[in-house]
Amino acid sequence: MVANAITSGTSPTTFAPDEPVTRAQLATFLYRYQGSPAVTAEPVPVCGRFTAVDVGAEHSCGLRADQTIACWGINNHNLATPPGGLFKSIETGISRSCALRTDNTVTCWGSSSYGTLQAPQGQFSAVSTGAHHSCGISADATIVCWGRTWDGRTDPPEGEFTAISAGDAHTCAIRSDNTVACWGLNHDGQTDAPEGEFNSVSAGLSFSCGIRTDETVACWGWDADGQTNAPNGEFTAISAGSSHTCAIRTDATLACWGRNLHGQADAPRGPFTEVSSSAVHSCALRTDATIACWGRDWAE
Repeated sequence: MVANAITSGTSPTTFAPDEPVTRAQLATFLYRYQGSPAVTAEPVPVCGRFTAVDVGAEHSCGLRADQTIACWGINNHNLATPPGGLFKSIETGISRSCALRTDNTVTCWGSSSYGTLQAPQGQFSAVSTGAHHSCGISADATIVCWGRTWDGRTDPPEGEFTAISAGDAHTCAIRSDNTVACWGLNHDGQTDAPEGEFNSVSAGLSFSCGIRTDETVACWGWDADGQTNAPNGEFTAISAGSSHTCAIRTDATLACWGRNLHGQADAPRGPFTEVSSSAVHSCALRTDATIACWGRDWAE
């Protein structure tokens, strides 16, 4: 209530919970509540201790501290039923998920359309899942993609890369010299990566965002809902969703911007170490190894 300017207490930082509330005070609270766009329910916590989290369209998955995967949400195509075994990272998409095992091989589950579950053999250092395609960084630092081939989304450039992010119909990756390369569908400029050096990159629906080496955010592509209008400041992690973006500041707090029809951009209080954005919800990993999610709950 304080954060949303509904009340300031009997005086700043002073409250009297046992004192009666007058009719005038209650009317003021209700008036301020109706005018506060940031009023949302508390983020839903996911039980257990985790080291990573990633969200898809209607499901989410987390990597537990024991290196097993837990998923929740709608279970179409068994999306919320992950395989057994030990894993190093997890990536969720719209209708499938992929994960990197501790032996550096890739496993995918969910819808098998367009060959999206046919992960190539071999060892990888990273994997990312988009709408109908996936890409991974091989042990030799080159990129391999599989799944739907339309618009060149599975035709990566040559070279060596250190990070990768698959969006709806395009993919972006960071080269070994810290520059960004993007490929695939480009009807909104989502593959027109800016010049400069980056620490991380995230491909969304029809836009992309990255964190430069000076820790500022740069976004490019479709901006109908303000999803590329990044705030000022310094950041350590970023995730582009369908029409909103969330990022973690250097003080471990969250900032989200863009479309907020379902509260997916109403960032909870931190501190956080990792964040993931999707279509209508977001999840983040707290510093105490728990997960908080907010936005639309498809189970409701």
